[in-house]
Amino acid sequence: MLGIAAALRFWALGRPGVLVFDELYYVRDAISQLAHGFPTVWPDDEPSMAGARATAFGDAPSNAVHPPLGKWLIGLGILVFGPDSGWGWRSAVALAGVATVAVVMRLGWLLSRSLVIACTAGLLLAIDGVHVVLTRVALLDGFLTLFVALGALFVWRDAEWVSLRSQDRPVGTGRNGLTAGSRADARPILVWRPWLVAAGLAFGAAAAVKWSGLYPLAFLLVFVAVRDLLARLRRREHAGVRRSAAQAAVTAVLVLPAAALAYLASWTGWILTPGGWGRTPGTPWPAAFVEYHAEMLSWHSTLTAPHPYQSPPLSWPLALVPTAMYEVRWSEGCSWSECVSGISPLPNPLVTWGGAAALVGLVWLLVRQLVRSRGGFGIGPGGAARSPLLLGGAFVLTGYLSGWLPWVLTFSRSAVFQFYAVVLTPFSALALGLVLGMLCGIPLRSRDGARFEAPFDPEPAALLGRRLAVALFVVVAGVLAVFFFPVWSGMPVADWFWQLHLWLPGWS
Repeated sequence: MLGIAAALRFWALGRPGVLVFDELYYVRDAISQLAHGFPTVWPDDEPSMAGARATAFGDAPSNAVHPPLGKWLIGLGILVFGPDSGWGWRSAVALAGVATVAVVMRLGWLLSRSLVIACTAGLLLAIDGVHVVLTRVALLDGFLTLFVALGALFVWRDAEWVSLRSQDRPVGTGRNGLTAGSRADARPILVWRPWLVAAGLAFGAAAAVKWSGLYPLAFLLVFVAVRDLLARLRRREHAGVRRSAAQAAVTAVLVLPAAALAYLASWTGWILTPGGWGRTPGTPWPAAFVEYHAEMLSWHSTLTAPHPYQSPPLSWPLALVPTAMYEVRWSEGCSWSECVSGISPLPNPLVTWGGAAALVGLVWLLVRQLVRSRGGFGIGPGGAARSPLLLGGAFVLTGYLSGWLPWVLTFSRSAVFQFYAVVLTPFSALALGLVLGMLCGIPLRSRDGARFEAPFDPEPAALLGRRLAVALFVVVAGVLAVFFFPVWSGMPVADWFWQLHLWLPGWS
């Protein structure tokens, strides 16, 4: 799976040899940031970086509206391959894309204990058109997606770590023969949770790429707190709500400073090097730092300039209005009447639309299990709280909503774009991998031995039919990845071939 992911992201990575879309800002910021410790201005907006143009930056500071970490990471590739090469600009984000596939495979394994489901989720992300394109261009969102997926992985590892130490169990006899609910059998308030500290660092790094990395941090911390509360209520723990609130406070004290530390570390160049944007002689850097952030916040909250590729967030799950990033047409020297070279994050239809359907399917399975469990939300006897489906499904849905719902509820700016949705792709791939696995009759298992089998017809003939359908689905998704790769990668093609990919009006 990682080989497929690498092939789709690194093949012809230097094409085109000019800056595309917002690479114009981020690549040039990365180059000047390497030289000065902070971004500086460039003389023009020419996308060519050939020759001396690759280092034509000036000394005056530039007003960068995103934190520095993503540009530092782009700079790593530039240090290796040079500032005048597409490989230099894009190699770091391509590597981040492959790493994200690895993280998703690991998460798929932990959620299901099934190698088939883990590999399927990784494969689906590897051939997801939105993810492929956003990890082939030097924008910030590919790095953001990696850090969000990594933070989610650490949150899940924390959930397993806590379960082992808290000895979660159904209501009944507790350890040492005590009845669950007694003070001696109370779920402990854990002060040290190393996986949550790691999650804080990962989400802090995500925020140091783009501020939207704070949304998953907030959502997944709520997930952690709600899971702890339900576990205490399920055990009928004395003062369970109060103890859960205390645990949430301790968790915040652990995670938020770690996130803040990671975020602040990304600004080291700006802090240590006088002359950056917002730095004035005689003003302490903390005061300038706060003022600069207030300026950035004002810019983001009032961004309403019209753009032909604006995309309402409600359309993101189906990728109805992709953000075209590059398009050049020519006739002279073309073997057809007209040639096109373009880069557009058109979705792999089966992966993107199938992922949206799988998320709906997960909601249905979750509701069905909750309704049928005698304990409702898993609080009382017979509850479903320890079900791998309930925990894993809620986790995947929380991750997906963390990258989508805040934008749906954002009314202060209208300039939002489909490529922001790349942060949803790991969770969409996980949902699709889980649902396809369950359709094939693969039970979900947790580390503590709990098991869930989907309520599908178990008859051998029906199971065989579903497995053949899933196999066909995956094969066709792979074929579609090959079909769409030319328009994901800027490959020169005939105009008629380009038009074959524009299935919906918003894809033009």
